[in-house]
Amino acid sequence: MKFVNAKIYRPNERKFGEDAIYFISADGEDWYDSYGKFSQQYKLCIEPDSGVVRSVSEDAGRLYPAGFTVVEVDQLPDGFSIDGNWCYADGHVIKRMPTQEELIAQAERQKQTLLTAAANAIAPLQDAVDIGDATPEEVARLQDWKAFRVAVSRVNTAEVPVLFPNIPENR
Repeated sequence: MKFVNAKIYRPNERKFGEDAIYFISADGEDWYDSYGKFSQQYKLCIEPDSGVVRSVSEDAGRLYPAGFTVVEVDQLPDGFSIDGNWCYADGHVIKRMPTQEELIAQAERQKQTLLTAAANAIAPLQDAVDIGDATPEEVARLQDWKAFRVAVSRVNTAEVPVLFPNIPENR
């Protein structure tokens, strides 16, 4: 069973009352007439274009299908979740491969996280140097963190996979 590209609509006969929300598929099927036809264990709301799984239930009546296609499977893979990293394809739920744009965005977030960590490590060490109170170990750590920050800033996140330099170790 597949309920394709569900949309909200107002049927002429509102058998569940005026306050109920009604859904219709791209091929004109009413949700309430259709959801009992699902026979497999798990019902999934997936994005119509990408197949990304956005919700799951053993009871189709618990799904809110608007904007989604509803499909069904008997098994879900270990580690499955609705975090956007799984998709439905050819009757199965599989791990989704991130797009190039998603990999670049992820690398850019990691780069910003590392630059923030470097700035937080550098600030007190630089303060100690500025007031003439830095130990030789602090001066060495400051140089390590500054070199790390420069190396991270030079990483091109548009060329995935991205390899970031290792975070400096305490001396």
